[in-house]
Amino acid sequence: MEHLDTIIIAGFFFAFGLLELIGGYYLNSKKRKDDWAIDIISIAQFAIIIKPTIILLVGFICLQFIPQFQNKLNLPLWFSVIIVIILDEFLHYWYHRKGHEWTWLWEIHKTHHTTPDMGIGISFRENWLWFVLMPNLWISAIWIYLGLGEAYIISNMIIGSVDILTHTKIKWDKKLYTIKVFKPFIWLIQRIIVLPATHYGHHGYGKNGVPMGNYATLFAFWDVLFGTSKFTNDYPENYGIKNDPKEPWYAQLWWPILKAKK
Repeated sequence: MEHLDTIIIAGFFFAFGLLELIGGYYLNSKKRKDDWAIDIISIAQFAIIIKPTIILLVGFICLQFIPQFQNKLNLPLWFSVIIVIILDEFLHYWYHRKGHEWTWLWEIHKTHHTTPDMGIGISFRENWLWFVLMPNLWISAIWIYLGLGEAYIISNMIIGSVDILTHTKIKWDKKLYTIKVFKPFIWLIQRIIVLPATHYGHHGYGKNGVPMGNYATLFAFWDVLFGTSKFTNDYPENYGIKNDPKEPWYAQLWWPILKAKK
């Protein structure tokens, strides 16, 4: 049960990766060699090193200072999931938004946007420091210590799966925008949860690109509430960063420890 979320998300990840492969989406991919390296190393270092280390570190600190609170938060599972998932998404919305608005944080986050193509590989594509500074990851570790580990696992499975669904090259929502009878339903749904076209817009530039908006991962209503939403009902023509400096893979993954020569 302890690693169930990681196992299920990994299975979901590989299932959609296989579908992308079978569908021939990689034959004309614009990804560079560095992009493939960044995608693979980023998700590996997050799942194997960074996430477990943060959970263990928070657990150790809490045992030193608040040992009496370990597994003491007894709440109904459904209520726990609601609390964990809403707070997680709220924190990530603001962290992600500031990752585009603050220059120093953009230096860390831009790794997620440098690839000129979409696909499941960029779902967890980030500089190492982006994960380390992610506030919702640290708060989630506290939830686990307090006894909401099961709620965290369920919430993480939902968020992680949606993250894959909104990055995949399979544009499963595209037809929905063309069916007239679905328009009122889609209008409502896309303002509640994030759909692929919405998040594709965040990764795009030029026509239908929304690089300074659509920050939410799961709940689109955070963007609606804070005025950063834009629904184009279509996909951008270009992805990545306009005038991308094309920094080498090691600088994108491990800046500021390793930096580009230029």
